[in-house]
Amino acid sequence: MNNKNYYIESEIGTLRKLIIHSPDGGIGKIIPGTFADNLYDDIVHLKSMQKEYNHYVMLLLYFLDPDKINYIKKCQASADEKLKANCFIPGKKEYFNSDNVLEVQHLLELILKDEKVKLRLISAVCSYEESSHKTQLQLEAIDDAALLARILISGILPKEASGSHEDQYIFPPIPNFIFTRDIGIMIKDHILLSRMATTARKRESLITKFLAMYFLFKEDSNKVMEVIEDSDFFLYEEMERKARFISIEGGDIMMIHPQHLIVGCSERTSSNAINEIIHTIFSKDLGIEKISVVKIAKNRAQMHIDTIFTQVKRNVWVLYGRYSENIIAAENKVKQSYLRRLMHQPDLVGIEEPEILQFYKPADAFYKPEIDYSVDKKLSGIEELLVQVSVEDYHCDPADVKIIYSGGNEFPYDDREQWTDSCNVVALKEGVVIGYDRNDYTADSFRKNGFEVITTAELFKKFDGGLSPQSLKDTLILLPSAELSRARGGSHCMSMPLLRDKLI
Repeated sequence: MNNKNYYIESEIGTLRKLIIHSPDGGIGKIIPGTFADNLYDDIVHLKSMQKEYNHYVMLLLYFLDPDKINYIKKCQASADEKLKANCFIPGKKEYFNSDNVLEVQHLLELILKDEKVKLRLISAVCSYEESSHKTQLQLEAIDDAALLARILISGILPKEASGSHEDQYIFPPIPNFIFTRDIGIMIKDHILLSRMATTARKRESLITKFLAMYFLFKEDSNKVMEVIEDSDFFLYEEMERKARFISIEGGDIMMIHPQHLIVGCSERTSSNAINEIIHTIFSKDLGIEKISVVKIAKNRAQMHIDTIFTQVKRNVWVLYGRYSENIIAAENKVKQSYLRRLMHQPDLVGIEEPEILQFYKPADAFYKPEIDYSVDKKLSGIEELLVQVSVEDYHCDPADVKIIYSGGNEFPYDDREQWTDSCNVVALKEGVVIGYDRNDYTADSFRKNGFEVITTAELFKKFDGGLSPQSLKDTLILLPSAELSRARGGSHCMSMPLLRDKLI
């Protein structure tokens, strides 16, 4: 593959290629006492989660690589139980391996076949995890690239590889790797590497950097963008370092239009990171003229901006109503609220209102770091931003712009369903998005706005009956989600798009 295979300039162009990661054994190792460390809120039943995730994989294959569907059906119809199970498990010889639905573990396996890359990555991981020299030598002695890839992700050294009588835990699990949206983001033909905000996800960042440098952009590393702290960062005192700290996660970055990038300033993406992203993007000839920054409260329930809103069509969005300035204004017309003005500043932490900041540099203007590119005009809130994108960027009639609210904007369903990722949908093509089946009130809101709502099980039967996936229009496809939703991420989180068609 070459770099022409990777290009993203919108959130809704027909999806052609993406990176995913199936739930691995690390998720099954989490105990209640390590919830906070691993960024989980509950125990997840791994086998059930994997079955639900397989619906997601099948749906992606129907749209992106339909030839693989026949192979999986053949596997599932086989009397060979091993074949049935392994066709969905990366690293197994029976795995379906697609060139369009790419699996992190498989890509890692490919780069580990290069001995130099293998030694570099093992050294990097062992240094970060502060492993013993003995562990490093054990890993270096493993010739099976598939096995080594699994170990580096799961953190489990099998007994046959260690010479021990039982498996050994050599690294902590990285159970959030299922959320590949966060590991990096394609911006046109460049990739911006993430720098995870939490220790639980640091190894993901390290592995992703190697995948970018030695697979995705092996032929042109100049397409890889990294944002790091200034060289004198470590000389500052602790409070100043906190202000200058850089963390970036892909759930806070949306390549929303060829000339417009949206970035979230959140619990996981720091203000200094965004400061550097603005300079980095404007310094490159990417044709991006506008950068909109959405500042939201540092809140676990809304950790990234894609937990609050995502795009469905040029003129359609799904949004958590509690972050809509229009909803707040409507409520105040019924009964004016003085609460926020009366509260003390410390009490506002975690519930402050969002703020939109915009920066503009004409594409034909030469970048100068000393120029102030900030836009004086302030937007009233997130909903005005979404309408602005539809009207100014996509030239939609303002009267045609639709906002679908989480839970139908009905309390308590809006809060409940936002928690289970009602606003976190990903577009397979414009107007055809994937959501979770447990968000009933949000699904009803889609119906009321002219969308068909259908489960994956129902849709697969239609596909098998001859319906073309590309014929679908204005459809919300529901994944089974009893266990998937417990991991705190939806279909948008579980995808790292590499290639989308340009919108006509």
